[in-house]
Amino acid sequence: MNDHAPPHARRRGGRAVVAAARQAERIPRLSVIRYGIDPVTALTEAELDRIHAASMTILRDIGIEFRDETAVVQWRAAGADVQGTRVRLSEAMIMELIARAPDRFTIHGRNPDHVVEIGPDTMVFATMQGAPCVRDLDGVRRASTLEDLRNFNRLTQSLPGFHIAGGFTCEPTDVAVPWRHLEIVRTALLDTDLPFFGLATGQARAEDCVAMARLVHGDFMDEHAVMACHISGNSPLVWDSTMLEGLRVYAEAGQVVLMSPFVLGAANTPADVAATVAQLNAEALAGLAYAQLVRAGTRVIYGQYTVSVSMKSGAPMSGMPEVTLMNVMIGQLARRYGLPWRTTASQASSKLFDAQSGYESATAMMSGATAGANLMLHAGGWDEAGLVCCMGKIVADAEQNLLIAKYAQGVSFDRFDEALEAVTRIGPGGHYLGDAFTLKHFREAFIAPEMLDYLSHEQWKAAGEKSMDQRCREKAAEILAEFEAPPIDPALRAALDEFVTMRQAEISPAIA
Repeated sequence: MNDHAPPHARRRGGRAVVAAARQAERIPRLSVIRYGIDPVTALTEAELDRIHAASMTILRDIGIEFRDETAVVQWRAAGADVQGTRVRLSEAMIMELIARAPDRFTIHGRNPDHVVEIGPDTMVFATMQGAPCVRDLDGVRRASTLEDLRNFNRLTQSLPGFHIAGGFTCEPTDVAVPWRHLEIVRTALLDTDLPFFGLATGQARAEDCVAMARLVHGDFMDEHAVMACHISGNSPLVWDSTMLEGLRVYAEAGQVVLMSPFVLGAANTPADVAATVAQLNAEALAGLAYAQLVRAGTRVIYGQYTVSVSMKSGAPMSGMPEVTLMNVMIGQLARRYGLPWRTTASQASSKLFDAQSGYESATAMMSGATAGANLMLHAGGWDEAGLVCCMGKIVADAEQNLLIAKYAQGVSFDRFDEALEAVTRIGPGGHYLGDAFTLKHFREAFIAPEMLDYLSHEQWKAAGEKSMDQRCREKAAEILAEFEAPPIDPALRAALDEFVTMRQAEISPAIA
C-alpha cells in the first residue's frame, strides 16, 4: 500500500481488491435458457380445438370492447364488425393478423453482452412489477420509495438469476405520479445495463419512456428492441384506451409488447378452468391481433396474469392447482399460434416471506417451467398478491431461478462416457469425492445454493440460528453495500438528467 496516499484513496483501493475477489467468486449471469425438456400438456388435440373454437365464438358473437377511438377507427378500416366500441372479429381476421407476429426475437441491454432471446424454446427471467409496498432490509413492510426502486434495480443488476429488469419493480410513492415514470426509467437505464420494462399507461408517458431509451440507445432502436411494455387487459373482454395508447407507442417504435389479460378466476371469468382459459384466450388474441394491426411484425408476447379467488375473502390465491393447469393449457395454445408466452413465475399471497410464500412461489415457478413458459415474469420478490416486493425474497427467488434453469435445460450427455470411466476406476465400495472427474466437474454437475441452509443443526446454531429470511436480507444488504453502477457515458447520463428536468417542468411545474 502507498502510505503517502490520502486515506480515501487507500479505502477505495482496499474496497476494489475485495470487490475483485468477490467478483471472481460470483456465478456468471444466466445465459438465455434453452429448454431440454418437453412441455407437459393438459389437453388432447381435440380438447385444444374445443378451447380454440370457444374463443373464436366469443370473438365473433360477443366481441371485445376496445374503449379507444383510434382503435375503433382502425378496426373498422380493417373490415371488423364494429358497433360503438364493441369489436367482433372473425377467425380468419384474427389468424391472419397474429400470423404477422414473429415467433422469435431479441431484446438488447445497453451492455452488448446482455442480449435476451425470446422464442418458443427459450426461457428468461424478469423481476416483479408494480408493488406499492416493500418489505425492507429490516423486514418492515412500508410504502415503497424511489430509493427502494433503485435498490431493487441494483439487486437485479448484481444477481445472476435475472435477464430483464422489471422497470417498475416497485412504485416510488415518494415521487409525484405525473413525474413517476421519468424516475422509473432513469433508474432502469442507470442502475442496470439490462433490457428493461418501460411504462405504457397513456400515450405521453409511453412516449417519454421510449424517448429516454432512445437517448441512450440512439438509432440502434430503429432495428432492435431494447425495452418492453406490459399491456394489462381489463377482464372480462375489455381493452381500455390508457393501455392501447401505450401499446401503439411501443409498437410503432419497434419495441416489445406484452399483452396480458388479468384473470381472477371465478371473479372476472367463469368458475370453471376450461371456460376461463377460453375467455382469456379470446382476450389475448384480440389484443395481439390489434398490435399487428398497428404495426405488422410487432414483437409480441402472449401474456396472462392468472389466479383463482378465495370465496371467503375475495383475495387472489397463488400456487393453486387450477392455476397450474391453466398455465399448461395457455402454453399449449401459445404454441399452437406460434407465439412466445409469459407466466407469473414466483407469485405468492403470503403476508410474510415464510413457508406459505415459499410453497406458493415454488409451485408457480415449476408450473411455468414444466409448461414451457418463455418469459418468467415476476420471478423475483413477489409477495402479498403483488402488493409487496420483498428485499429478502428477491435474493431467494434469484437463486431459485438458477435451479429452475438447470432443470429446464434437461439432461446433458456431454460428459457421460467420461463419467462412466470414473465408475470403472472406483469400483464397488469406493467413493467419488476425491476422484479426478469429481474434482473437475462437481461445480457445474450439481448446483449448490448459497441461501438455502444445509448445515447440521449444531452448525446452524453456531452460525447464529438464522432463518432464510434473515440470511437473504443480510445478503441483499451486502450486495447493495458493494454495488457499483454499470458504466455509462457521462454525456448520456447528462442527456437523461436534462430530459427528466425538462419534462418535469413541462408536465407539472407546480409540483416542485
